[in-house]
Amino acid sequence: MATANVSSAVRPYSEVPGPYPLPLIGNSWRFAPIIGTYKISDLDKVMHELHVNYGKMAKVGGLIGHPDLLFVFDGDEIRNIFKKEETMPHRPSMPSLRHYKGDLRGEFFGNTAGLIGVHGPKWEAFRQEVQHILLQPQTAKKYIPPLNDIASEFMDRIEQMRDENEQLPANFLHELYKWALESVGRVSLDTRLGCLSPQGSEEAQQIIEAINTFFWAVPELELRMPLWRLYPTKAYRSFVKALDQFTEICMKNISKTMDKAEFDESQGLVKNDSDISIVERIVRKTGNRKLAAVLALDLFLVGVDTTSVAASSTIYQLAKNPDKQQRLFDELKQIFPKTDAEINQNVLEQMPYLRACVKETLRMRPVVIANGRSLQSDAVINGYHVPKGTHVIFPHLTVSNDPAYFPEPKRFMPERWLKQQPNEQAAGCPHAGQKIHPFVSLPFGFGRRMCVGRRFAEIELHTLLAKIFRKYKVSYTSGEFVYRVNSTYIPQSPLNFKLTMREE
Repeated sequence: MATANVSSAVRPYSEVPGPYPLPLIGNSWRFAPIIGTYKISDLDKVMHELHVNYGKMAKVGGLIGHPDLLFVFDGDEIRNIFKKEETMPHRPSMPSLRHYKGDLRGEFFGNTAGLIGVHGPKWEAFRQEVQHILLQPQTAKKYIPPLNDIASEFMDRIEQMRDENEQLPANFLHELYKWALESVGRVSLDTRLGCLSPQGSEEAQQIIEAINTFFWAVPELELRMPLWRLYPTKAYRSFVKALDQFTEICMKNISKTMDKAEFDESQGLVKNDSDISIVERIVRKTGNRKLAAVLALDLFLVGVDTTSVAASSTIYQLAKNPDKQQRLFDELKQIFPKTDAEINQNVLEQMPYLRACVKETLRMRPVVIANGRSLQSDAVINGYHVPKGTHVIFPHLTVSNDPAYFPEPKRFMPERWLKQQPNEQAAGCPHAGQKIHPFVSLPFGFGRRMCVGRRFAEIELHTLLAKIFRKYKVSYTSGEFVYRVNSTYIPQSPLNFKLTMREE
């Protein structure tokens, strides 16, 4: 009898609130150019509007060629879905990338399609082969010395970029792309791509442009009517061309790395741990060059844009909050008596406030504004029956800026993430030590589909930021950062930060 009562309390899927679909064209028109009310570049505003209008959950159904999108704005429900996910959790599929890897370039990828845009047994088999190397904390720590060297080179480049007013160029985000790309190349391939050299690198520039095009094209292909399945649209042609160029250039460097590794091994050469690339580690463990190559491609594809944007947003938040920047400087000065901060494992573990600054930035402006799952079985969410195949979206940008979870969400308060000290409230940090819901700010995802490069990204970020804020006082006078959605959440504003040298 109790079961019947519970069952009768579950409301049908048709009653889930959301924008009303029109006959025949459903809600697809909302994403259409000119007439549409939902701009892809403004998805952050769209998700906020859905939350305001419909509450804890909103359905955007009737999308021609796409499953329904179910936006869940409740932390407890997000936790329930994550906790119940299958051994092989399905992200909302990326048909364009699956088509590229499985159909267009199937002869190259075959059964080794990587981690991005892949689901089911192929994804599970691939992850099993690579996760023990990528997710071990000790593996990432082996690369601290070379990542420190690259960040130091970038600091030299920053010094050269500052103009007579001590300002960086407006396109500083592009320079951060070069730093991130050089870092990924060094970790993945034990290769220096030349991104930071005075003359630059044409290949590195082509990789960056290909990645930018990829991130622009994906939402165009995935959220608009999938006309690319009928004929090659502009976005589709750009997408394929970018991925082909990206794969060609990366594979040339990957092959060089593998050949050199095989030669070194045949000569009995003993290497330092930091000189053994991720690719070489994978080949040594599995003997599978293709698997190592596809993993490296994935790391290049998602490891450049993400860390660059996270760095730019953190610099901005600290520039706009001089009191927080001063507290960070005090922490860094204790660790580094001189302005040139040399990073090693020991000092990385002594910077809790810096880590809190990055966490707070990624709460306010996560690089990926939403995560999701494609339901593999029927579920009950927020009291509604939701059918298998629905794409459930976790809009972390909206939820982590909800005052229900973070009081005063628009205030940059890294102290939220610190264990409360006796003097915190007196220091004007009323939310220090508050209990934070563990499922409302997930910048690296959660569970078995968590970002496999997380530990490397954090080391890169903490290393560069420590060097910048130990050496310079940073300010920003160009107004509030404006962001746009381009797969990732990218600042549109100029990054002309003013960097004033600190005294020793």
